Amino acid sequence: MSLPDAPDAADRFLPPTTRAGWQAQLDRVIELPDLAACPPAEGPVELDDPRLLYHATMRTVQTPAVKKAVAVARRLWLVGGPRSEGPLHLAVDGPDETGMTTVLRQIGRAYERIARDRLPADPKRIPVIHINTPLAPGSKLDMSVPFAKFLGHKHTKDPESSQRSTDMTGPVCHVMKTRGTRLVLVDGIDRLDNSELKTAFDYFGYLSAECNVSFVYCGVGSREIVNEARRGKRPGPPDGGAGGIPTLAVNPIPYSTDDYELFHQVVKALDEGLCLHHHRPGDLLKLAAHLHRRTGGYMKALSYLVCQSAQEAIETGIEAITEELLDSQLVGRFDDDPLRPW
Repeated sequence: MSLPDAPDAADRFLPPTTRAGWQAQLDRVIELPDLAACPPAEGPVELDDPRLLYHATMRTVQTPAVKKAVAVARRLWLVGGPRSEGPLHLAVDGPDETGMTTVLRQIGRAYERIARDRLPADPKRIPVIHINTPLAPGSKLDMSVPFAKFLGHKHTKDPESSQRSTDMTGPVCHVMKTRGTRLVLVDGIDRLDNSELKTAFDYFGYLSAECNVSFVYCGVGSREIVNEARRGKRPGPPDGGAGGIPTLAVNPIPYSTDDYELFHQVVKALDEGLCLHHHRPGDLLKLAAHLHRRTGGYMKALSYLVCQSAQEAIETGIEAITEELLDSQLVGRFDDDPLRPW
């Protein structure tokens, strides 16, 4: 199997479920622009303005789940040697929009950084593979396709079937064994149809045993999906029972009069990352209660709301985030009127 060359600048636009896109995300450094060197508030704003680009992403906020992801990666590395019990697998579970994918990728990034630090330099090494669970409506699920896609190998149609691709398991296993793959990230595990569960997890189990790799599964209800997968049925709501796959829970950040410290820490990190001419430290923190009303503590909504508000503050020249500016954004939510006109 031939593999693509090292990533270049254009690869930052590729999804991290390709090798080049994953490497570009690993190597990306988000630097806070020097406000003094940026155009003044009254000047025209171009699409390539460094502050617009910076506020498109900003730095990952260190929520409890993101911090835990680093410890999880370290544990996976330390237990990743050959064991008679087989590799350890994990689930990343929680409600939708809480930032589970961010946590999943943080595990992968931390794991790959450990590999870079602990092993001799080798540009051909592939410690981590990141895939999305494929959709295969009306056809037999082919789990080898997303692995081949990540590795840059073009799969072909099976000449004996108009619906099925040529199985790439052999070449995929060869690369995983020879390139030092030890961790596989599987996002969107909740997209699997009931009829696909057994096929998918039999495949994951084979790769794990054959190549001695750990799997981290991510998606709403992933803990129960993994625990019940071999029974070939979709589980009911999680019952909170003990046992089963170890799970990293990702939940909305709470906020109330007696439970606000954690959300304040998150908002403070966003506050410190803003690069606006008229922003003063602590301004965003003063809007913490309103930010929680708008987002419910869901990190995806919170991140988009702050980032897009900052971009509009730059474009309009107000150079500060206000309650009115937050409420003008399409992202976030209004509990009192979900169809509020804009």
